[in-house]
Amino acid sequence: MNTSSAKTSWFGSKLSGFRPTPRFVNAVDLAGQWAAPIMVCIVLIVAAIFAPAFYNPTNLRTVTIQFAVLGIVAVGQTLVLLVRSIDLSVSAVLALGAVIVVQTQAGNSILISLIQAFTIASAIGLVNGLLITKRGVPPFVATFGMLVFIQGARLAYSKGQASGTVPDLLRTISIEPVGFVPAALIVWLVINIIFIFLLKYTRFGRWIYAVGGNPFASQYAGIRVDWIMIIAHTICSVLAILGGLVLSGYIGYVDLRLGADYNMNSIAAAIVGGTTFTGGRGNLYGTAAGVALLVLLLNLVVVLGLSIHWQLAMQGLVLVLAVSLQGFRQFLLSR
Repeated sequence: MNTSSAKTSWFGSKLSGFRPTPRFVNAVDLAGQWAAPIMVCIVLIVAAIFAPAFYNPTNLRTVTIQFAVLGIVAVGQTLVLLVRSIDLSVSAVLALGAVIVVQTQAGNSILISLIQAFTIASAIGLVNGLLITKRGVPPFVATFGMLVFIQGARLAYSKGQASGTVPDLLRTISIEPVGFVPAALIVWLVINIIFIFLLKYTRFGRWIYAVGGNPFASQYAGIRVDWIMIIAHTICSVLAILGGLVLSGYIGYVDLRLGADYNMNSIAAAIVGGTTFTGGRGNLYGTAAGVALLVLLLNLVVVLGLSIHWQLAMQGLVLVLAVSLQGFRQFLLSR
């Protein structure tokens, strides 16, 4: 008998006898819901002890703007994950919006440039949704293909060069203070409140959770599953464009690497906050906590003077731990 097979059989037999109690399952569930807020508190305490410079007003302002940008993009990513999908094109859409506004504003009003950017974003989200729902393309493949296409189109459009400085309006929206906080944070707050309301108190929100929880039952219940997924992807692309405009306004210019990390970061923030890959479970409160955790960790790496490569390690570690916790919870429920 093969040794590895024997070990597998032994392990499987041990697991087959494992029956978690409801109290234990609830404890794991609560741990998943509160992991991100608890980790945020721990990071803030660690920063106070080992990196007091973290609380410098200039650094806090930077953290706030970074939180707002990632928070805007993560709202859209959360909607897509809730309907059992994923969007790997958000980083490319984010950069594309900034390029469009910067390069089309010459001779046009900023309003026209913004309308063009959001129209293109809507079209991208619509195509993503149609590929997934009408052509049966897996979300990973459809949105990754869109990522490659957009990056190629953007490079061809900009001729591979940095695209220049951004309009003053975007600078104002991103960095000008409203009271004691940057305007970017107000933008995120308004968007978050709108979508929290939609998810919690409207029929659209109930349909989002129903489609993610059980698309087949939702179809039989008369819910237009395809259109809910298409709308979620369209919203995700529009919010990615908005995040890109806020980010470019904060940086002050547009270059080829703008927003390169926002695919993984937006997914990680939502997953860390309790949104599942299997759909139908999660909320924007958790996503906000996940965004805060990621931004704090990445900023703390810089403040501590560590190599920038540690940021990638932090991103991967946080995502792996969050997915592992979700996987463990699903295993418990299956028992």
